[in-house]
Amino acid sequence: MAEFTRMDVQPRKPANPMDDNKPLVIAHGPLTLWGRILLLLLFLNGFGGVFGGIGVMKAIMPFPEVWLEGTPFHSYFLPGLILCVIVGGGHLAAAFVVLLRSPRAKIAGLFAGLILIGWMLGELKLIGFQAPIQVWFVGVGLLEVGLSFAKLRRS
Repeated sequence: MAEFTRMDVQPRKPANPMDDNKPLVIAHGPLTLWGRILLLLLFLNGFGGVFGGIGVMKAIMPFPEVWLEGTPFHSYFLPGLILCVIVGGGHLAAAFVVLLRSPRAKIAGLFAGLILIGWMLGELKLIGFQAPIQVWFVGVGLLEVGLSFAKLRRS
């Protein structure tokens, strides 16, 4: 039988990020061209989602009420809220993760792209094809997903 000896080891205190004077940037190296393109798309779609959602909720951007027939929505307020918080907010959160060069940047870009694709496919299923911009945003979501698999920063 193997004999095990006991070693006295001092327990280490978990590192408190507030105690360190380290910068917030987690990884080093500038973004690649693909990383910059993804960052730009995430910020544009984030701000567009937030302000577009507010516009829809406040009826600044009115849409025909007939589009809501056969959907679970009685007004555009809830779809606007989802657009603002989930789509727009999710994209802005992912943009900051990429901007900070976090190790989770790729997964954040992937989720943001999937959220946009899901939003647009849900919209197409509920109200049908209404404008070419719907197909455009499905394509943009696919581009975000594709870019999330690219090398985002230089080593």
